[in-house]
Amino acid sequence: MIINIESKDYELEFEPENSYIRDDLRVAYSDDLAFNFMPILLDPQEFGINPFPPDFLAYRLILDLKEQKLCILYEVYWRRQECSWQGMYKTHDHDYEQIQVHFNLQTGKRQKVVISSVGPVANAGHGVEIFSNISKAECRTMEYKTSSKKYFPWGGTHGEENKTQVREIPINKLLFEQKRPFVIILNCYHAFVGMKKQISKEKQNKLDIKLERLDRTLLDKWYYGHSTNKFGHDISKPFEEPYVMYYPPPEDWLSRFVYELLWIIHFLKNKFT
Repeated sequence: MIINIESKDYELEFEPENSYIRDDLRVAYSDDLAFNFMPILLDPQEFGINPFPPDFLAYRLILDLKEQKLCILYEVYWRRQECSWQGMYKTHDHDYEQIQVHFNLQTGKRQKVVISSVGPVANAGHGVEIFSNISKAECRTMEYKTSSKKYFPWGGTHGEENKTQVREIPINKLLFEQKRPFVIILNCYHAFVGMKKQISKEKQNKLDIKLERLDRTLLDKWYYGHSTNKFGHDISKPFEEPYVMYYPPPEDWLSRFVYELLWIIHFLKNKFT
C-alpha cells in the first residue's frame, strides 16, 4: 500500500500479525516516513544523558483505514533512569516515553502532535501535551480506561481506570525543523515538552538517536522480558483521547496502590462536592 503524506509517497510494510492494538486497526512500517517526522530531542539541561543517553527511538505506524487516520507512534527508550523530583523518587531500570504524530490519510496533512509530558503530583507527575488546530490553549483533567488484557497485558478483564492532565495547545506554537517537531527533555524522569520558543543552537544539546521498529519482538521484550519496570503503556488505541495511556504492570505494586488510592480519593471528592 502506498500513501501520500505531506506531498510525498511512502510504501507501507504491514505487520503480518497485528500486536497489542484494537482489532479494527493495522500496524505497518515505513522507515523513511518515520524518519522524516521523528521528533528532534533537545537536552539543554542534560537530564537525558545521565546516567545514560537514550538507547534508541522505536516506532510503529498505526492505521485506522475506515476513518482514514494514521498515527506514527514513537517510544524513546532509556536503559536506566536515576531521578528524585519534587519529593517523587523515580529511579528505576528501563524508561519509556511516548510521542505521537497524527495525520489525515485523505488529505495527507498532519493533524496533531502528542507528547508525554509533565503533570501534577496527583497524576504521578505525568501529563499530556496535545498540539492541534485549536485557536486557544486549554487545560483539563481527563479520565480514561485502558484496553483489556487482550490488547494491553496489564489491563485486566475490563481495562483499568486512570486519569491525567491534558494541555491542548495551538500547533502553530510548536517549533519544527523541516517536518520534525522539537521536543525538550524537561527533567530527570524524562518528561517532555514541545519547544515553543527558540533556543540557541549552543544550548540545545541535540541528541543523536537511532531509529528502530516497535515490532512484536521488541514489545514482548518490554512487556514480559524486563524483570524490573516492565512496559506500562497501552498503545492499543492511540486515536482515543488522551492518546497516551498508562497503567503500571502488576509487579509495580506500589504504583498500582498509589493510583488506586488516588482514584478512590478522586471518586469520593466528586461524590460529596
